[in-house]
Amino acid sequence: MLVSLDGDEVASVSMIDHYRLDLEILLLAAFFLFLVLFAGWTGVRAILSFLLSVLAIWKVLVPCCLKGMDPILIGGAITVGLTLMIIALVFGFDRRCLAAVTGAFAGIALTCVLGVVCTSSFQIQGAVMSFSETLLYSGYENLNLTRIFMASIFVGSSGALMDLTVDITAAVNEVVQKRPDLSRWEAARSGIQVGRAAMGTMTTTLLLAYSGGYIALLMVFMAQGTPLINMLNYKYVTSEIVHTLVGSFGLVLAAPLTALTAGWFLAGQKKGEHTDRSLDAVKPE
Repeated sequence: MLVSLDGDEVASVSMIDHYRLDLEILLLAAFFLFLVLFAGWTGVRAILSFLLSVLAIWKVLVPCCLKGMDPILIGGAITVGLTLMIIALVFGFDRRCLAAVTGAFAGIALTCVLGVVCTSSFQIQGAVMSFSETLLYSGYENLNLTRIFMASIFVGSSGALMDLTVDITAAVNEVVQKRPDLSRWEAARSGIQVGRAAMGTMTTTLLLAYSGGYIALLMVFMAQGTPLINMLNYKYVTSEIVHTLVGSFGLVLAAPLTALTAGWFLAGQKKGEHTDRSLDAVKPE
């Protein structure tokens, strides 16, 4: 509803769209409720990490980019900070956190480098992003959309990286809890097997996540009879290919590295020094 005022009096009232905030709040509250009922205190920490991510993007990343700061530097700093905070909320500041963070940071670094290199090599401009032209016409014509696109690659894949590294670390920790006699290499091998299984679906997850918003565009290509070779060379399709494959490279690096670090930090300790199921930090040897 748009209300126009003439001094202190209402001049006109116009209906511009349906009111959806009440349903959005209801849906969000239901999601939080189910999350807490299923995961308990871990669910509460997950909600906190969710809110931290929203605030970091809306209050830090977006304003800094609009001010003309380098999106890659700002995006990298925020992604690294969020990764550390979110994993720490899941595990606490202990050896599990250190193992998961090591793998996630390596994956983010590789994704950032490959994102910059591939964007330049494939001659992709930031205008492929939705609403990029609207942003320029809103008074921000000096923004470097291409560097914003580069930053979006590793920011978008960081969630999958965190998911994978936390899964592998939790699996290794569970194995070590059940078999305290395992050596570091045996624990790492178990983590690698978990990583291999997770990689089977994680890459597809990235593909579906990125391409889901382009269903209408793909339908246009098919309706117009666009040859497959032309479609794959189109800049919008190429940008999604870069998104998916570069993010997958980060996952491929993060999985074995996380398994190795988790095996090293969590196994091979003296009796009574293994990481317990609580969030208390574990003292090093």
